[in-house]
Amino acid sequence: MTITQLDAQPGPIRSDRRDQPATPVVAFLGTGRMGLPMAANLARSGLHVRAWNRTSSRAEALAADGAVVVTSPAQALRGASIVITMLADGPATEQVWNGPGGLRAASPGLTWVQMATVGIEWTQRFAGIAARYGVTFVDAPVSGSQGPARAGQLAILASGPADLRDVLAPVFAALGRATIWLGPAGNGTRAKLVLNNWLADITETTAESLAFARNLGLDPGAIVDLLESTPLGSPYAVQKARAMLAGDFAPSFALKHALKDAELAAQAAQDSGTELTLTSSLLSRWQHAAASGHADDDLAAIYTAT
Repeated sequence: MTITQLDAQPGPIRSDRRDQPATPVVAFLGTGRMGLPMAANLARSGLHVRAWNRTSSRAEALAADGAVVVTSPAQALRGASIVITMLADGPATEQVWNGPGGLRAASPGLTWVQMATVGIEWTQRFAGIAARYGVTFVDAPVSGSQGPARAGQLAILASGPADLRDVLAPVFAALGRATIWLGPAGNGTRAKLVLNNWLADITETTAESLAFARNLGLDPGAIVDLLESTPLGSPYAVQKARAMLAGDFAPSFALKHALKDAELAAQAAQDSGTELTLTSSLLSRWQHAAASGHADDDLAAIYTAT
């Protein structure tokens, strides 16, 4: 595992890749809540960005940042040496690639950086598709929500060919505070699932503890203050606890996406022979909260189901 702190000067683009322009053209597919600020940061950093989104109006703001907003994946891929996908899930990503102007529109020597959380099975499938088309595949999901995405403070869990690290350094530098290289493609997704499992369990424990305090006749806010004063209260848990108590469910990490990620972690655990007792037990509660109208709300909305 190699960790690169991105507040240091990024390494130069490798001179032996003659097909790579000095400033690469980056096709960015998927400008949703995470993708939009990521694409904006790439454009502001001076990279040539060609952005596409299924709902084109959601990408229009990127023109002010210097990106070229296009109406199809084929247009985004034209002349690009790097393509980043940040779509909702595996099926959405596959649909884009298999549709008109998918990988068949790619330039020779394209590098595909898959940054959404799609799970192990889809990641393996995409690596196979890339290999069939002669495209280099990099699995690089991100850790962080909308705030870090806007600030360029994501952590990038990169995995793939080592000789692409210098090529991708300026791209990742614009997106995050650190890049963690984890070995062969697929390991980034595996690490992301572990992190997501940790996040899911912390958030559920926070919601349950607040409900426990409330039902014991205690002031849950006072319990949060107490936790914050001890090593037990992580900054993330305290932040979510205060949002839960305030009923502030403005989406930073939507429940529907957190639920998808928890389900992916549970499936990967089952496939690997690991028992995730906590994660498996929270799924039904989260599904109920999502079905009760909180799917698009922040993950903190699970408190309504306690």
